[in-house]
Amino acid sequence: MAVRKVAVTLPEELYDLVERARSVEHRSRSEVIQEALRTHFGEATYRPSDEEREAIVAAMDAAQAEPESLQDWSDVHAGLRNRR
Repeated sequence: MAVRKVAVTLPEELYDLVERARSVEHRSRSEVIQEALRTHFGEATYRPSDEEREAIVAAMDAAQAEPESLQDWSDVHAGLRNRR
């Protein structure tokens, strides 16, 4: 998929909302804004596949059983991006 970079000016309160969302959801600013635009224009938003849900549940179960096995979020995020 081709991408284009754009500059967007946001009021401070919207910027703060985007920053809070990306912090809580561990996503990039672009991902948060893209999802907001897709929602606004009625396009489908990202929904994890059954396989992704199963992987999440398995990881949560493993983390509960062996907390020392937890990975850094940046490693997990990179691995998920490579699967797409």
